[in-house]
Amino acid sequence: MMVFWLVAVLLIVVTLLFLLPPLIQKLRGDSDKDVFDRDELNAAIFKDQVTELERDVSVGIVSQEQFETAKHDLERGFLQDVNTETSAPVSQTDRVVGRSAAVVVAVLVPVLAVSIYNMLGSGKAGLHPEDARPQVQAEGHEGTLEEQVRKLQDHLQQNPDDAEGWGMLARSYYFLKQYGAAAETFARVSALQKDSNAELLADYADALAMANGRNMAGRPYELVKKALEIEPRLQKALWLAGTATYQSENFEDTLGYWKRLLEIFPKGSENYLQMQKNIAEIQQKLGLPVDTEIQTVAVSGASISGVVRLDESLMLDAAIDDTLFVYARAANGPRMPLAIVRKTVKDLPLEFTLDDSMAMDPAMKLSNFQQVVVGARISKSGNAIPQPGDLQVVSQPMGVDGVQGLELMINEVVQ
Repeated sequence: MMVFWLVAVLLIVVTLLFLLPPLIQKLRGDSDKDVFDRDELNAAIFKDQVTELERDVSVGIVSQEQFETAKHDLERGFLQDVNTETSAPVSQTDRVVGRSAAVVVAVLVPVLAVSIYNMLGSGKAGLHPEDARPQVQAEGHEGTLEEQVRKLQDHLQQNPDDAEGWGMLARSYYFLKQYGAAAETFARVSALQKDSNAELLADYADALAMANGRNMAGRPYELVKKALEIEPRLQKALWLAGTATYQSENFEDTLGYWKRLLEIFPKGSENYLQMQKNIAEIQQKLGLPVDTEIQTVAVSGASISGVVRLDESLMLDAAIDDTLFVYARAANGPRMPLAIVRKTVKDLPLEFTLDDSMAMDPAMKLSNFQQVVVGARISKSGNAIPQPGDLQVVSQPMGVDGVQGLELMINEVVQ
């Protein structure tokens, strides 16, 4: 509770610091200093914003590409402000107005902020956030989100033609990993819109594929092709189409989709470089020469090999038939395995190799990431999701190009 109020007070203070200086400036009596230079204020704000962006880049919140774009926008806005705002002398009347306005702003802003939040925000629960935390359980998102879903369902029973509401419900189901329900709901809202919304068709295809174990064959691929007829440069639809043809080993069509995506991504971006690698891989599968434009991008030789052992102190905690998972996942990014091997404890010590051939999704493989972590886990339940009592080890981040001789010693109990 104390943290909440400290943050609220700090935000109010920051707001006042932006509002009060130009008003207080009017209170100065020296006629030689009665001119309020807006250019100086704009310059100070601009410097602060650039400094904040540089700080975000240094800690990895934004990429260098995002930084350059944001900085360009700030520079353009700053130049426009400098060109359009001119300095003007402040009269005695203005000083009186400034004094009154400063007092009003200083008093009313905090009072109005709290009052309006109390009325339009979350009421007493908003002012006491420790009493309003969403109840999310480990097995799903049961709590506030599901309550909102139920309210939306009730609303749609009374308003069955609300396409926007059905779309929100479908995306909520997808977020809750209820892919079957999501697919059925996407089908309904797409029918309401006469299958004319390309993004909706792509979402429908995605949900349907997830409900079918990530299989894009059949109806999902048909939906994606229809989406591309409406919007040929829709990124999600192109990704899904490329995945569908890759799964069916129709590499000629995959190459076409990947090349269309390459034209969309900004040159030098992470997506652009990943797509170059994908294209090079497909061209090799087809026995084609790698395009000149992407010859400098090495075709993936990503692989990690090593051996997994079980610490002697934990020998009695593992049964010989317990499931053993050895996997690699992105050091920073999605936790979905990029490559995985499934064995049993009786196979220990286990020599392993992880490479792109073990990817569950062509867009999620070792060669698409610069840094990964490698882990080994003994699962009592056979579940891929860690459970209390499992035994595990996780490595430090490492590269992916031809790593050999990695030693993994399972020595930790999952709590």
